[in-house]
Amino acid sequence: MKKVYSLFLFFFFIVSCKGQDTTKTVGISITSDPASDIVSDALKDKNGNIWFASSGRGVYRYDGKSFANFTEKDGLSSNDVSCIYEDNIGKIWFGTNVGVCYYDGKTFINFPIATTNSSNGYSSSDSYSQIPKQVGSILQDKAGNYWFITLNKGVYRYDGKSFTNFLSHEVLVCILEDKAGNIWVGSWAQGGVYRYDGKSFTQFYGLSDDMIKCMLEDKNGDIWFGTRNQGVDRYDGKVITNFSKKDGLGNNDVSCIFEDKNGNIWFGSDFTGVGICFYNGKSFSNVTAKEILTNKEGWLYSVMTIAQDNDGYLWFGSRGGYLFRYDGKSFTDFSEKVFKQQ
Repeated sequence: MKKVYSLFLFFFFIVSCKGQDTTKTVGISITSDPASDIVSDALKDKNGNIWFASSGRGVYRYDGKSFANFTEKDGLSSNDVSCIYEDNIGKIWFGTNVGVCYYDGKTFINFPIATTNSSNGYSSSDSYSQIPKQVGSILQDKAGNYWFITLNKGVYRYDGKSFTNFLSHEVLVCILEDKAGNIWVGSWAQGGVYRYDGKSFTQFYGLSDDMIKCMLEDKNGDIWFGTRNQGVDRYDGKVITNFSKKDGLGNNDVSCIFEDKNGNIWFGSDFTGVGICFYNGKSFSNVTAKEILTNKEGWLYSVMTIAQDNDGYLWFGSRGGYLFRYDGKSFTDFSEKVFKQQ
């Protein structure tokens, strides 16, 4: 049975009056370890629900009024969830540290990634390793194929019948399909980015950093690459442009990228510096929320994921297991316990 946390059950109000920042706590339980407890991914589904992936606490679904928590007891394959994805028929997929499962609206169904006998691109003859089998990113392409980014074993494509393994020598972390149908994957092992044209993967050169953490294609068709140390690169199909702190970006370590309804590009930063900033097409603006993003010891809770609900509010998930909603002026804290580290 899923656990339901109503907004009205968690009226722990914490008000901060510095500048325009106001903090109100209304509902997700967290642990006390900011390093290992992470809200790692967020997704708005076709019905307008917002899903949040967490490390150690399963997934949360917010319907605008209350939170429902799903864990292994409800059929989730693991409580350590790295990513969430909705396919074209509305199934919600979860990448976990023990593989993949999906939710059909009623039940969770395990989806094992099988050993494949065929391979293309840069893959080796190694079969899918069951240890580790963490899945960090999921995609369904325009042709209906599913792609699964696995830890240390590259990417797997499932065509409805069989699996094909690519780039098994790389540590991959993210994937996207562009408007032209090319598949892009980002590497964390100094491989940078690879692009698949339907036949093979080729390495994409010219980026400012060869360690990529996240990618996004915006409404204009430009592709953004978040890097570990060099800020973000934007590729317009011809030219790569780098943006870093010297250009107004809050932090050169970019952990997530998101485009809002108005076309602003938001960036979440990891570990140090300003946690949130956005680009309006001309300049960068930093969003300051020190009162809720920093505990008494000065720990900055890194922003790991961003989503937007039907009302236009932005949601930010961070290290420390914290979850914040931003209405354009102030933040509301949806974490059950804030500043737990004394």
